Amino acid sequence: MYYKYILFLFFIPSLLLSQSYRFPSELSKSQEQTQETQTIESLFEKQDYQRACQLADKLYKDDPYSVQANLYKGKCAYHRGDIDAAMAAYDRAEILDEEDADVHKHLGDLHAHIGNVEIANSEYDKADRFGKDLVERALDSAYSSNSFSVLARFNGGHDSNVKYNPQIDSNSSTEPVSDSFTKEYIRMTHTYDADAFSAFYYKSQLHLYNKNYSEFSEEDFTQAQVYSGPGWASKNFDFWIPLSYTHMAIDYENYAALYSINPQMRKKFENELLLKVEAEYEYQEYKQWNEGDKDIYSADISLSRWFGRNYFRVAYRYLQVDKHQSDSPRLFIDKNSNEIDMSYALSVSKAIEFGVGYLYNQTLYSDLLEDGSTEREDSLQRYSAYMSYNITKNVGIIIQYDKYDNETNDAIFAYEKELISGGIYFYY
Repeated sequence: MYYKYILFLFFIPSLLLSQSYRFPSELSKSQEQTQETQTIESLFEKQDYQRACQLADKLYKDDPYSVQANLYKGKCAYHRGDIDAAMAAYDRAEILDEEDADVHKHLGDLHAHIGNVEIANSEYDKADRFGKDLVERALDSAYSSNSFSVLARFNGGHDSNVKYNPQIDSNSSTEPVSDSFTKEYIRMTHTYDADAFSAFYYKSQLHLYNKNYSEFSEEDFTQAQVYSGPGWASKNFDFWIPLSYTHMAIDYENYAALYSINPQMRKKFENELLLKVEAEYEYQEYKQWNEGDKDIYSADISLSRWFGRNYFRVAYRYLQVDKHQSDSPRLFIDKNSNEIDMSYALSVSKAIEFGVGYLYNQTLYSDLLEDGSTEREDSLQRYSAYMSYNITKNVGIIIQYDKYDNETNDAIFAYEKELISGGIYFYY
């Protein structure tokens, strides 16, 4: 008789402490979440992301400490293009259960998407270790040796000083003249990378630029430029050595051809600071007249970084130009210049961005002024501002303002110029 009471006393505490036991209210809540999970999974399979993410948001609000709720939150953020939010959600899921195979599978897919191959494989290895079966790696299924991208911009605007004329006597025939213009720019890029683990790649780019004025067609300008060369890259380092050919035309008549080599290095530090260094040699061959060919040497260095929604960039450029034919009688070819370029951008939202910039360039020519008193020296300043709006992930619009002010000790080369433009851009 007493045995029944003793068994009863042992049975109740063990039942209460048992993880498998749930009170009716807890069981009902668990069953409800299971049904929600099944519904969400079904909607994801049907690619009904809007309804799936609405339910996923509700699930996360009800239980923010659920691993599955955080995985859904990350998946929805990824679908919206918010990589940072997706990474944060997956990281929270990993903190909640670092031995969950699905968590590491999602982290691996995300790192593969943004190009962190080494980290992606590390996450996939963890998913294989903690899961029952080997996971499918996005690097295996989605990787392509050939990648293509296209950037296109189509603008129209107003130029206050088409011919860069000086601000001198209003009765002069060389006073500044204004005109409206259209401008097109297209950049196409192809990169060959044998596999995701290869540091070597080969990249080619084609740049097409065209500008047409309404009245002053003799100032129309066209340029086509091809870059092609090998490169080496790792997680935080990129080195590219392209050769290039450029064809330039004024009013669609041959103007000049350029041949160059342009080594470029980029290094991203742990604090997210991006360093870019370039050097270039160009040989410029004039087509319109003789003895005007140039040898051009330049070096560029820039530092840039995002601080939250704020972007800062500062760059320095040195340029030296020499006559290819040293005995050429052409004037104002030999020169050297120093240039500082600073810019700031504010990402107001995912779609809207504002930016301002300032450039200062000082150029010293080897040739003396007409009166023989001293060498010509120019100081150019440029002030710029823009606003862009992304209509979709691949399409946007932009308006931009630029003001140029060139001060010089030779009055005929002093000028002011304002450009106002707006247009649309595409990226694929």
